[in-house]
Amino acid sequence: MSSSVPTPRQFLTSLIESLDSIPTSTAPQPSAAGAGNPLKLIPAAHRPLLTTLYALYPLTLLPALDLLDRRLATRIIIAPYTRQEDTVTSGPSSSSPLVDHEEKGQQEQPQDRRQHTFFIVRSAQPQRPRRDASASGTGSISAPGPRYVVRLNAWNCSCAAFAFAAFPRGEDREIGPYAINPPASSSSSRAKEETDDDGLDWQFGALSFDGTQGSGIAGVPCCKHLLACVLAEKWSAVLGGYVDERIVGREEAAGLVADV
Repeated sequence: MSSSVPTPRQFLTSLIESLDSIPTSTAPQPSAAGAGNPLKLIPAAHRPLLTTLYALYPLTLLPALDLLDRRLATRIIIAPYTRQEDTVTSGPSSSSPLVDHEEKGQQEQPQDRRQHTFFIVRSAQPQRPRRDASASGTGSISAPGPRYVVRLNAWNCSCAAFAFAAFPRGEDREIGPYAINPPASSSSSRAKEETDDDGLDWQFGALSFDGTQGSGIAGVPCCKHLLACVLAEKWSAVLGGYVDERIVGREEAAGLVADV
């Protein structure tokens, strides 16, 4: 009796989901004064999970954990839109829009939060000062590093490293990583939307075909920004506290993305 070998996507999905089963009762809170490294408190029986992930992404895992340790990732949650936001009243409002957005965001279901959530990750390396700024005597203070937009549902990061990982040089592909499927019937598409909303069919790679059977692509492209956000989401008991969270409106969310 032969067992089928899992695809890279299936193996990575199972590996990431297994991290949530690691006991975390003694893990310290990141906000506590003098809190230690929570990874050191992982039992020895569960450490091979991280070792396997490091073997698959040797140049990505440690930088991703460093981004979380520096608290450079921010989860952006878009508050639900209501028609009342478009109406302008002459009288004073009893509550501010920011408070309304926060209350609506807290009442949202987890499925809705995932659909309207993205991440902004700041680079750990500051930008070097320009030569003209130093020559003009304005100072040589380094500017803040660049920021990148990470979308887990679309499996995309705006950094150059992810672009090179998703489209490696000299690789022939019969099917693109984001190929368009033929149009499906309304009943099948509706069933697929329901399963996606339930969050039961999450896969490492999300909408891409990388790492699936018949795709001709060995692995799933990933960068340190994307991996950091995945670990914070799927291993929230340990690393979720290292990500800041903001609840904003649609206009502010568009401004945050445009400013990247």
